Amino acid sequence: MTAPGPTSGSHRERVKAKRREAIRRSGMRLFAEHGYDGTTIADIARAADVAPRTVQQYFPSKHDIALSVANEVASRLTDAVEQHPEAGFLEVVDIWLAAEAEFNDAELMALTKAMNEANPGLQALSSSQLTDVVQVASTRLSAETGLSVDEPLSAVLAAAVGAALAQYIGIAHQFPRHTRAAPPRDGLPARPHRRGQSHPRLRPTAEPTTTRRTVATAVASALTSSCAW
Repeated sequence: MTAPGPTSGSHRERVKAKRREAIRRSGMRLFAEHGYDGTTIADIARAADVAPRTVQQYFPSKHDIALSVANEVASRLTDAVEQHPEAGFLEVVDIWLAAEAEFNDAELMALTKAMNEANPGLQALSSSQLTDVVQVASTRLSAETGLSVDEPLSAVLAAAVGAALAQYIGIAHQFPRHTRAAPPRDGLPARPHRRGQSHPRLRPTAEPTTTRRTVATAVASALTSSCAW
């Protein structure tokens, strides 16, 4: 039997990615229209035209669908912080926002916003990715501002990181695609993979756009001010 050609795997991956996205968007749309509690895995399967078991192969629970966008955004911010230990927090936020332009699907982010507005309780859900980004970003900020991680205000700083991320997700659909992530280097792919897989170091563009720099400054300033009381 002939071995699969070099493009077979790529084709399968594209089919899987398309199916996953169809399931995710179907679930999020149903959460927005009928409520998180009022939607079942079977409902999502019917909307995505797949079997319930297929839904759970991609997303073990409704929780995983609801948090999928937030988890991906959080993982990319965590990567940006960890990959640039020498950079100040303002620069890290700028690097992250530059890379986010590549992923900013306005329709998906608007759907995320609609889902969250229809289900305020979803804001209370958490995940390992969200926990990681709060820990990593607040630790970096604590070090930069001279605040010990053992001090009570560290909890305020961590909460500020989480709030800033939630706010970004809520307005990301309004951002134009006028920034670009840095080009790939060392033969690595241009788009980062899921957290834990190999992907390129994110770098800032030579001249960050005014809008992105303004947002980066606002985010960093708001977070830093929380520990400057």
